Amino acid sequence: MEDFKGKTAVITGAGSGIGRAIASRCAREGMRVALADVNAARLEALKNTLESEGSAVLTYSLDVSDANAFNEFAAQCQRHFAVPDLLFNNAGILRLGETWSHSCEDWQKIISVNLMGVVNGLNAFVPAMLEARKPAHIVNTGSVGSLVAAPGMAQYTAAKMAVRGVTECLAYDLAAQDAPIDVSLLCPGPVLTSISDELLGIEAGSADGDAADHLMAGQPDFITPDECADRVFDAIRARSFWIFTHPFSEYLEAVSQSAVQARNPVYREVQFDGSNATHG
Repeated sequence: MEDFKGKTAVITGAGSGIGRAIASRCAREGMRVALADVNAARLEALKNTLESEGSAVLTYSLDVSDANAFNEFAAQCQRHFAVPDLLFNNAGILRLGETWSHSCEDWQKIISVNLMGVVNGLNAFVPAMLEARKPAHIVNTGSVGSLVAAPGMAQYTAAKMAVRGVTECLAYDLAAQDAPIDVSLLCPGPVLTSISDELLGIEAGSADGDAADHLMAGQPDFITPDECADRVFDAIRARSFWIFTHPFSEYLEAVSQSAVQARNPVYREVQFDGSNATHG
């Protein structure tokens, strides 16, 4: 997929952050965009912006944990545009706290959005994508937490590690059917979004995706959502499964070696230096 003009993209969690940046990038590529988010006001604001720039936009206020609503969104996408060429299962939420401090309802909420939101997106769109037999690409948003654990992050890590498993299995299943559909797992590091705000315990940044006024703007570890979207499209064009926004291969190698050598886990904070990742 080199030329995206005239094709259709579906993005969940499109109202802010990475989702908004991906939606804007798809529009700049000349794509028709079907946008979903639980926040209808943010969706409407984005729709107005993109339509004023000449893009064809469909919006749908969607709770991704609702499978029936997701199916209706998929039906509307196909009625208005076409079977998607790019599918971004991006919606996600974050809750912090010790592993034992979350209620069953808290666990169900984050799993229903971060994991089942991806599953619902796949169930709603992949059968039609397979039937269409046209080149396509699916990007599921995981996290650095899809690969490494951290204190205070049990819910988020559990869900995002599960997203990694689902995404790898999806790639194998599609390959087994010789489907012309590529798959990627997006593993963002520090990006100037509301989720990074929650992690840092700071006042929320700009909801409309403009990261210029964010408290952490200009810090060496942080990239903007637009920079993240650029790296996503580079990976799509390269047909890469892994999409890392930040280099941390040295850290991952150390974690892997701990498992291979059956050493007890010891948390080391991931640090990014711009060229090679280090662990403290």
